[in-house]
Amino acid sequence: MPAYISEIHYDGNKNVDFFEIAVPEGTDVSGYTLSFYDVGGNSYVTTSLGTPVQTQYGYDIYVVDNFTITLPDSRSGHGIALSDGDGTVIQFVSYGDSPSTITGINGAADGLTSTYIGAASSGSTLETTDGGATYSVQSTPSSGSIPGAPTCYAPGTLIDTPDGLRAVETLRPGDPVLTMDRGAQPIRWVRSSDHPLDDVREKNKPVLIQASALGPGRPARDLIVSPQHRVLVGGGGQLQGYFKEEVFVPAKSLIELPGIRHMKGKTAITWIHFACDNHEVVVANGCFSESLLLGPMVLGGLTQAERQSLIDIYGSVQRTGEAKNGPAARPSKTVGHVRRILAKGLNENKNRTACQGVEYRSGDGTI
Repeated sequence: MPAYISEIHYDGNKNVDFFEIAVPEGTDVSGYTLSFYDVGGNSYVTTSLGTPVQTQYGYDIYVVDNFTITLPDSRSGHGIALSDGDGTVIQFVSYGDSPSTITGINGAADGLTSTYIGAASSGSTLETTDGGATYSVQSTPSSGSIPGAPTCYAPGTLIDTPDGLRAVETLRPGDPVLTMDRGAQPIRWVRSSDHPLDDVREKNKPVLIQASALGPGRPARDLIVSPQHRVLVGGGGQLQGYFKEEVFVPAKSLIELPGIRHMKGKTAITWIHFACDNHEVVVANGCFSESLLLGPMVLGGLTQAERQSLIDIYGSVQRTGEAKNGPAARPSKTVGHVRRILAKGLNENKNRTACQGVEYRSGDGTI
Protein backbone atom coordinates (compact mmCIF):
# COMPACT_ATOMS: atom_id res chain seq x y z
CA MET A 1 0.00 0.00 0.00
CA PRO A 2 1.34 3.50 -0.81
CA ALA A 3 1.99 6.27 1.66
CA TYR A 4 -0.70 8.91 2.01
CA ILE A 5 -1.52 12.21 3.70
CA SER A 6 -3.68 11.12 6.64
CA GLU A 7 -4.69 14.36 8.42
CA ILE A 8 -4.29 18.11 7.87
CA HIS A 9 -4.73 21.03 10.29
CA TYR A 10 -4.24 24.32 8.42
CA ASP A 11 -5.59 27.21 10.53
CA GLY A 12 -2.57 29.34 9.68
CA ASN A 13 -1.50 29.22 13.34
CA LYS A 14 1.95 27.62 13.29
CA ASN A 15 1.64 26.56 16.92
CA VAL A 16 -1.32 24.23 16.26
CA ASP A 17 -1.12 23.35 12.55
CA PHE A 18 0.20 19.93 11.54
CA PHE A 19 0.45 17.66 8.51
CA GLU A 20 0.27 13.94 9.24
CA ILE A 21 1.63 11.29 6.87
CA ALA A 22 1.08 7.51 7.04
CA VAL A 23 3.75 5.31 5.43
CA PRO A 24 3.76 1.49 5.28
CA GLU A 25 5.65 0.18 8.29
CA GLY A 26 9.41 -0.16 7.78
CA THR A 27 9.58 1.99 4.61
CA ASP A 28 12.83 3.96 4.17
CA VAL A 29 11.60 7.57 3.95
CA SER A 30 15.02 9.22 3.79
CA GLY A 31 14.18 10.54 0.32
CA TYR A 32 10.51 11.36 0.97
CA THR A 33 9.49 15.03 0.98
CA LEU A 34 6.48 17.22 1.70
CA SER A 35 6.24 20.36 -0.45
CA PHE A 36 4.01 23.33 0.41
CA TYR A 37 2.26 25.29 -2.37
CA ASP A 38 0.50 28.65 -2.40
CA VAL A 39 -2.67 29.47 -4.36
CA GLY A 40 -0.63 30.41 -7.42
CA GLY A 41 1.06 27.01 -7.62
CA ASN A 42 4.40 28.21 -6.26
CA SER A 43 6.29 25.79 -4.01
CA TYR A 44 7.67 27.82 -1.10
CA VAL A 45 8.93 25.16 1.35
CA THR A 46 10.00 21.52 1.02
CA THR A 47 10.82 19.36 4.04
CA SER A 48 11.65 15.77 4.92
CA LEU A 49 9.26 13.70 7.03
CA GLY A 50 11.58 13.37 10.02
CA THR A 51 11.10 10.40 12.34
CA PRO A 52 7.85 8.48 12.99
CA VAL A 53 5.92 9.33 16.16
CA GLN A 54 4.41 5.84 16.38
CA THR A 55 3.36 2.80 14.35
CA GLN A 56 -0.33 1.91 13.97
CA TYR A 57 -2.24 -0.62 11.87
CA GLY A 58 0.78 -1.41 9.70
CA TYR A 59 1.79 2.24 9.14
CA ASP A 60 4.58 4.43 10.49
CA ILE A 61 3.03 7.80 11.38
CA TYR A 62 4.96 11.02 10.68
CA VAL A 63 3.91 14.51 11.79
CA VAL A 64 5.28 17.68 10.22
CA ASP A 65 4.56 20.61 12.55
CA ASN A 66 6.20 23.66 14.11
CA PHE A 67 8.05 21.40 16.54
CA THR A 68 9.82 19.47 13.77
CA ILE A 69 10.47 22.31 11.27
CA THR A 70 9.81 26.02 11.03
CA LEU A 71 6.30 25.45 9.72
CA PRO A 72 5.28 27.67 6.79
CA ASP A 73 2.14 29.77 6.88
CA SER A 74 -0.11 27.20 5.17
CA ARG A 75 -3.70 28.40 5.09
CA SER A 76 -6.96 28.14 3.18
CA GLY A 77 -6.38 27.80 -0.55
CA HIS A 78 -2.92 26.32 -0.22
CA GLY A 79 -1.78 22.76 -0.96
CA ILE A 80 0.83 20.11 -0.24
CA ALA A 81 2.56 17.48 -2.36
CA LEU A 82 3.90 14.21 -0.91
CA SER A 83 6.75 12.68 -2.91
CA ASP A 84 8.57 9.35 -2.51
CA GLY A 85 12.31 8.65 -2.62
CA ASP A 86 12.32 8.56 -6.43
CA GLY A 87 10.74 12.02 -6.62
CA THR A 88 7.39 10.63 -7.73
CA VAL A 89 4.45 12.64 -6.39
CA ILE A 90 2.20 10.27 -4.42
CA GLN A 91 -0.41 12.91 -3.59
CA PHE A 92 -0.93 16.57 -4.43
CA VAL A 93 -3.91 18.04 -2.54
CA SER A 94 -5.37 21.48 -1.95
CA TYR A 95 -7.81 22.61 0.71
CA GLY A 96 -9.77 25.63 1.88
CA ASP A 97 -13.06 27.50 1.86
CA SER A 98 -13.10 28.24 -1.88
CA PRO A 99 -13.16 24.89 -3.69
CA SER A 100 -10.26 25.10 -6.10
CA THR A 101 -7.33 23.20 -7.49
CA ILE A 102 -3.72 24.30 -7.82
CA THR A 103 -1.44 23.71 -10.79
CA GLY A 104 2.18 23.53 -9.73
CA ILE A 105 4.58 25.85 -11.55
CA ASN A 106 7.75 24.59 -9.88
CA GLY A 107 9.02 22.04 -7.38
CA ALA A 108 7.95 18.42 -7.02
CA ALA A 109 4.44 18.99 -8.44
CA ASP A 110 5.55 21.13 -11.39
CA GLY A 111 2.88 20.77 -14.09
CA LEU A 112 0.56 18.70 -11.89
CA THR A 113 -2.93 19.73 -10.79
CA SER A 114 -3.98 19.14 -7.20
CA THR A 115 -7.02 17.25 -5.92
CA TYR A 116 -9.30 19.48 -3.83
CA ILE A 117 -10.15 17.64 -0.57
CA GLY A 118 -12.45 20.09 1.23
CA ALA A 119 -12.42 22.71 3.95
CA ALA A 120 -12.30 22.51 7.74
CA SER A 121 -13.52 25.13 10.18
CA SER A 122 -11.16 26.67 12.73
CA GLY A 123 -9.96 24.04 15.19
CA SER A 124 -11.02 21.13 12.96
CA THR A 125 -9.01 18.94 10.61
CA LEU A 126 -9.41 17.10 7.33
CA GLU A 127 -8.86 13.37 7.90
CA THR A 128 -9.08 10.27 5.71
CA THR A 129 -10.21 6.80 6.71
CA ASP A 130 -9.71 5.24 3.26
CA GLY A 131 -6.06 5.77 2.49
CA GLY A 132 -6.42 9.25 0.97
CA ALA A 133 -9.31 8.50 -1.41
CA THR A 134 -11.64 10.88 0.47
CA TYR A 135 -11.39 13.30 3.40
CA SER A 136 -13.91 14.44 6.02
CA VAL A 137 -13.97 17.12 8.71
CA GLN A 138 -13.04 15.99 12.22
CA SER A 139 -13.83 18.30 15.12
CA THR A 140 -11.17 16.73 17.37
CA PRO A 141 -7.65 16.79 15.87
CA SER A 142 -5.70 13.57 16.43
CA SER A 143 -2.13 14.36 15.44
CA GLY A 144 -0.01 11.20 15.33
CA SER A 145 -2.94 8.77 15.33
CA ILE A 146 -4.82 7.27 12.39
CA PRO A 147 -8.20 5.50 12.44
CA GLY A 148 -8.03 1.72 12.58
CA ALA A 149 -9.79 -0.93 10.56
CA PRO A 150 -13.49 0.05 10.58
CA THR A 151 -15.62 -3.08 10.67
CA CYS A 152 -14.97 -4.97 13.88
CA TYR A 153 -17.21 -6.91 16.26
CA ALA A 154 -16.43 -8.01 19.81
CA PRO A 155 -16.55 -11.74 20.68
CA GLY A 156 -20.02 -12.91 21.64
CA THR A 157 -21.74 -10.77 19.01
CA LEU A 158 -24.57 -12.84 17.51
CA ILE A 159 -24.84 -12.77 13.71
CA ASP A 160 -28.06 -13.77 11.89
CA THR A 161 -27.53 -16.83 9.68
CA PRO A 162 -29.94 -19.17 7.83
CA ASP A 163 -29.44 -21.64 10.69
CA GLY A 164 -30.11 -19.14 13.47
CA LEU A 165 -27.86 -16.90 15.55
CA ARG A 166 -24.11 -17.62 15.50
CA ALA A 167 -21.43 -16.04 17.71
CA VAL A 168 -19.15 -14.09 15.40
CA GLU A 169 -16.03 -15.87 16.69
CA THR A 170 -17.43 -19.24 15.50
CA LEU A 171 -17.92 -18.14 11.88
CA ARG A 172 -15.60 -19.58 9.25
CA PRO A 173 -15.09 -19.08 5.49
CA GLY A 174 -17.91 -20.80 3.66
CA ASP A 175 -20.46 -20.27 6.44
CA PRO A 176 -23.57 -18.38 5.22
CA VAL A 177 -24.84 -15.18 6.84
CA LEU A 178 -28.14 -13.41 6.18
CA THR A 179 -27.88 -10.08 4.36
CA MET A 180 -30.45 -7.36 3.75
CA ASP A 181 -29.90 -7.17 0.00
CA ARG A 182 -28.86 -10.63 -1.22
CA GLY A 183 -30.28 -13.12 1.27
CA ALA A 184 -27.87 -15.81 2.45
CA GLN A 185 -24.28 -15.12 1.39
CA PRO A 186 -21.14 -17.13 2.16
CA ILE A 187 -18.32 -15.65 4.20
CA ARG A 188 -15.10 -15.52 2.17
CA TRP A 189 -12.58 -14.30 4.74
CA VAL A 190 -12.40 -13.98 8.55
CA ARG A 191 -9.83 -12.31 10.78
CA SER A 192 -9.46 -11.78 14.50
CA SER A 193 -6.80 -9.78 16.35
CA ASP A 194 -6.05 -8.76 19.93
CA HIS A 195 -5.66 -5.07 20.74
CA PRO A 196 -4.38 -3.47 23.96
CA LEU A 197 -6.26 -0.26 24.76
CA ASP A 198 -4.31 1.27 27.66
CA ASP A 199 -2.71 3.96 25.50
CA VAL A 200 -5.59 4.38 23.03
CA ARG A 201 -7.33 7.76 22.97
CA GLU A 202 -10.97 7.89 24.05
CA LYS A 203 -12.19 8.59 20.49
CA ASN A 204 -10.60 5.30 19.39
CA LYS A 205 -12.03 3.19 22.23
CA PRO A 206 -14.74 0.58 21.53
CA VAL A 207 -18.30 1.86 21.24
CA LEU A 208 -21.14 0.32 23.26
CA ILE A 209 -24.59 0.56 21.66
CA GLN A 210 -27.12 -0.45 24.30
CA ALA A 211 -30.25 -2.45 23.51
CA SER A 212 -32.90 -0.29 21.78
CA ALA A 213 -30.61 2.76 21.53
CA LEU A 214 -31.32 3.00 17.79
CA GLY A 215 -35.01 2.09 17.98
CA PRO A 216 -37.28 -0.51 19.58
CA GLY A 217 -35.32 -3.76 19.59
CA ARG A 218 -32.46 -2.19 17.61
CA PRO A 219 -30.16 -3.62 18.74
CA ALA A 220 -31.93 -6.46 20.52
CA ARG A 221 -29.07 -6.70 23.02
CA ASP A 222 -26.03 -4.57 23.80
CA LEU A 223 -23.59 -4.38 20.89
CA ILE A 224 -19.86 -3.59 21.06
CA VAL A 225 -18.16 -2.41 17.87
CA SER A 226 -15.05 -0.50 16.86
CA PRO A 227 -15.48 3.30 16.64
CA GLN A 228 -15.24 3.42 12.83
CA HIS A 229 -17.64 0.50 12.41
CA ARG A 230 -20.62 1.66 10.37
CA VAL A 231 -24.23 0.93 11.28
CA LEU A 232 -27.31 1.43 9.13
CA VAL A 233 -29.64 4.34 9.90
CA GLY A 234 -32.70 5.66 8.11
CA GLY A 235 -34.05 2.14 7.59
CA GLY A 236 -34.68 -1.12 9.40
CA GLY A 237 -36.23 0.77 12.32
CA GLN A 238 -32.90 2.43 13.15
CA LEU A 239 -33.01 6.21 13.76
CA GLN A 240 -35.56 6.71 11.02
CA GLY A 241 -36.76 9.88 12.75
CA TYR A 242 -33.41 11.52 12.08
CA PHE A 243 -32.41 10.10 8.69
CA LYS A 244 -34.78 10.04 5.71
CA GLU A 245 -32.80 7.54 3.62
CA GLU A 246 -30.71 4.48 4.31
CA VAL A 247 -27.07 5.39 4.95
CA PHE A 248 -24.14 4.04 6.93
CA VAL A 249 -22.75 6.10 9.83
CA PRO A 250 -19.66 5.48 12.02
CA ALA A 251 -20.56 4.19 15.48
CA LYS A 252 -18.54 6.96 17.13
CA SER A 253 -20.70 9.60 15.43
CA LEU A 254 -23.68 8.46 17.55
CA ILE A 255 -22.20 8.86 21.03
CA GLU A 256 -24.29 11.95 21.81
CA LEU A 257 -27.39 9.75 21.80
CA PRO A 258 -28.62 8.15 25.04
CA GLY A 259 -27.41 4.58 25.40
CA ILE A 260 -24.35 4.96 23.16
CA ARG A 261 -20.87 5.64 24.54
CA HIS A 262 -17.16 4.96 24.28
CA MET A 263 -15.97 2.24 26.68
CA LYS A 264 -13.39 4.43 28.44
CA GLY A 265 -12.33 1.82 30.99
CA LYS A 266 -11.72 -0.97 28.49
CA THR A 267 -8.04 -2.03 28.60
CA ALA A 268 -7.97 -4.70 25.88
CA ILE A 269 -10.26 -6.25 23.29
CA THR A 270 -10.31 -8.88 20.55
CA TRP A 271 -11.76 -7.62 17.28
CA ILE A 272 -13.32 -9.98 14.76
CA HIS A 273 -14.40 -9.11 11.24
CA PHE A 274 -15.59 -11.03 8.21
CA ALA A 275 -15.92 -10.28 4.51
CA CYS A 276 -18.29 -11.61 1.85
CA ASP A 277 -18.10 -11.47 -1.94
CA ASN A 278 -19.73 -8.03 -1.69
CA HIS A 279 -20.04 -5.41 1.02
CA GLU A 280 -23.25 -6.34 2.85
CA VAL A 281 -25.78 -5.13 5.40
CA VAL A 282 -25.88 -7.88 8.04
CA VAL A 283 -27.59 -8.24 11.41
CA ALA A 284 -25.46 -8.26 14.59
CA ASN A 285 -27.22 -8.53 17.96
CA GLY A 286 -30.38 -7.44 16.15
CA CYS A 287 -28.69 -4.34 14.69
CA PHE A 288 -28.33 -3.72 10.95
CA SER A 289 -24.66 -2.98 10.30
CA GLU A 290 -21.92 -3.74 7.81
CA SER A 291 -19.74 -6.66 6.90
CA LEU A 292 -16.10 -5.86 6.19
CA LEU A 293 -15.36 -3.57 3.24
CA LEU A 294 -11.84 -4.44 2.05
CA GLY A 295 -10.63 -0.92 1.35
CA PRO A 296 -7.13 0.62 1.54
CA MET A 297 -7.14 1.25 5.31
CA VAL A 298 -8.01 -2.37 6.05
CA LEU A 299 -5.48 -3.75 3.58
CA GLY A 300 -2.75 -1.48 4.93
CA GLY A 301 -3.11 -3.01 8.41
CA LEU A 302 -2.61 -6.59 7.23
CA THR A 303 0.50 -8.71 6.93
CA GLN A 304 1.88 -9.51 3.49
CA ALA A 305 0.61 -13.08 3.84
CA GLU A 306 -2.90 -11.83 4.67
CA ARG A 307 -2.91 -9.45 1.73
CA GLN A 308 -1.80 -12.28 -0.54
CA SER A 309 -4.63 -14.48 0.73
CA LEU A 310 -7.10 -11.74 -0.22
CA ILE A 311 -5.55 -11.44 -3.67
CA ASP A 312 -6.02 -15.19 -4.06
CA ILE A 313 -9.71 -14.81 -3.14
CA TYR A 314 -10.67 -11.49 -4.73
CA GLY A 315 -7.94 -10.77 -7.25
CA SER A 316 -5.89 -7.58 -7.57
CA VAL A 317 -7.37 -4.11 -7.27
CA GLN A 318 -6.43 -1.91 -10.23
CA ARG A 319 -7.57 1.56 -9.13
CA THR A 320 -6.23 3.49 -6.12
CA GLY A 321 -8.82 3.69 -3.34
CA GLU A 322 -10.93 0.82 -4.70
CA ALA A 323 -12.19 -1.87 -2.33
CA LYS A 324 -11.68 -5.51 -3.24
CA ASN A 325 -15.33 -6.35 -2.47
CA GLY A 326 -16.87 -2.94 -3.16
CA PRO A 327 -18.74 -0.82 -3.85
CA ALA A 328 -20.14 0.03 -0.42
CA ALA A 329 -23.60 -1.37 0.28
CA ARG A 330 -24.91 2.08 1.24
CA PRO A 331 -23.69 5.70 1.04
CA SER A 332 -21.82 6.84 4.14
CA LYS A 333 -22.10 10.01 6.21
CA THR A 334 -19.09 11.58 7.93
CA VAL A 335 -18.86 11.97 11.70
CA GLY A 336 -19.36 15.73 11.50
CA HIS A 337 -22.38 15.46 9.20
CA VAL A 338 -24.05 12.87 11.43
CA ARG A 339 -23.55 14.94 14.56
CA ARG A 340 -25.09 17.99 12.92
CA ILE A 341 -28.14 15.96 11.88
CA LEU A 342 -28.56 14.54 15.38
CA ALA A 343 -28.09 17.92 17.07
CA LYS A 344 -30.79 19.46 14.88
CA GLY A 345 -33.16 16.54 15.53
CA LEU A 346 -32.63 16.59 19.27
CA ASN A 347 -33.20 20.32 19.39
CA GLU A 348 -36.45 20.05 17.41
CA ASN A 349 -37.82 17.22 19.48
CA LYS A 350 -37.05 17.90 23.14
CA ASN A 351 -40.03 15.82 24.27
CA ARG A 352 -38.82 12.48 22.99
CA THR A 353 -40.52 9.33 24.22
CA ALA A 354 -38.67 7.00 26.58
CA CYS A 355 -38.48 3.48 25.16
CA GLN A 356 -37.22 0.56 27.23
CA GLY A 357 -35.23 2.91 29.44
CA VAL A 358 -33.57 4.67 26.47
CA GLU A 359 -34.90 7.85 24.88
CA TYR A 360 -35.87 7.37 21.25
CA ARG A 361 -37.45 9.51 18.58
CA SER A 362 -39.41 7.43 16.08
CA GLY A 363 -40.26 8.38 12.54
CA ASP A 364 -43.67 9.88 13.38
CA GLY A 365 -42.96 11.07 16.90
CA THR A 366 -44.60 8.06 18.53
CA ILE A 367 -43.43 4.64 19.63
